[in-house]
Amino acid sequence: MTGTSFAAVTLAVAARTVADEVGDLVPVGPIDLTTPLVALIVACLALAVVLVAAIVVLSKPRRTGAKPARRGVHVDGNALERWRDAVADIVRRNHAGSLSREEAFVELADVARRFAGEASGEDMSASTLRDLTVMPRTSGNRHSLDLLKQTIAALYPPEFADAAMNRHAGAVDVDEAAGWVTNLIERWR
Repeated sequence: MTGTSFAAVTLAVAARTVADEVGDLVPVGPIDLTTPLVALIVACLALAVVLVAAIVVLSKPRRTGAKPARRGVHVDGNALERWRDAVADIVRRNHAGSLSREEAFVELADVARRFAGEASGEDMSASTLRDLTVMPRTSGNRHSLDLLKQTIAALYPPEFADAAMNRHAGAVDVDEAAGWVTNLIERWR
């Protein structure tokens, strides 16, 4: 028997077996799946509602307790008076001639930085104008840090620039600069 004839015989036997079995099949009545399908649909809808609720709840940002803005040391009236007195002392010494104009500007900038450092709780003794510009701001310290930056920026030309070369540096006197620092002290929040 060749390979092709064996395959043909096997195929013929299989076809006759299938044909005999198909003829013996008896149809069954319709299956009632409505109850399980309704239960499955209700379960899927309930699962969908639970998932939507979970998505809504989990997508909201977490509520953290309201953290008070870091305000540093509390600045009361007595502390403000101490800083006002320091500014007044610089002006008095300048008027008396014991403190030069340039030294007065250096001391006024130092008083402004020390006051801001004490009021904010951060060391600002060596903060440059660039440092004050890039310092992170919050809603609680934005006003105060901007005011400090403006005060230091106003003090820079008289403190460092040559009064003969820079008109603004020569036009500012110690009394005006002291007013800027006093304004910073009064308006700090």
